[in-house]
Amino acid sequence: MSLLDRLLGSGDDEAEARIEAAQDAADDAMDARVDADAHGLAEFGMTGVAVVNEGPDDEPVTVPIARFSLGEDVESLDRERVWPLVATAVEAMHDAFEREGVFVRHYDVQFGFGGAGLFEAEECRRVALPPDIVGEFVADPDFDSERLREVMNREDDIDDAIAPVAWGECEDYSTGSDAAVVTTAAVSASAASCGAAGGGGC
Repeated sequence: MSLLDRLLGSGDDEAEARIEAAQDAADDAMDARVDADAHGLAEFGMTGVAVVNEGPDDEPVTVPIARFSLGEDVESLDRERVWPLVATAVEAMHDAFEREGVFVRHYDVQFGFGGAGLFEAEECRRVALPPDIVGEFVADPDFDSERLREVMNREDDIDDAIAPVAWGECEDYSTGSDAAVVTTAAVSASAASCGAAGGGGC
């Protein structure tokens, strides 16, 4: 049995369809809410959903992945700049995955930047947010992006592998023995590859 079949309950077409529907809805919501020019974005969108485990009744446990490409000329990123984008992305993902009944372990919001030089690879950093923090953020109208930043910085335990991660290296879900990327979106060939894999050297 393949890894994908095992994590999706031996080829659960219904579960995969719900995951894909949630990804598409989240992508549409971000597209409607984000002004690429205002934020200086080259590209943005959902780049994949990793299935990382099985929950009760073989329910797939997922990590939705959104990515914002900030451009090759950005060498040093102002981290204050990312939090409104993080807030928009997790709100869009939460609403879509909640509506489709997809179980989420955490949400990955990735930022690609740099790589303008011939031998310079694009940098990839992520914010990884657990569902409890995202649920509180979405439910409370007074919980803005600044407070989200404060909460994430406070809760981050400096372990980049486990959410919450306020700012860390991107995770490569495609190489683990206990995960599979079940769907990817074409933000671009390179960004989708990076976003689904989460590779820091993309």
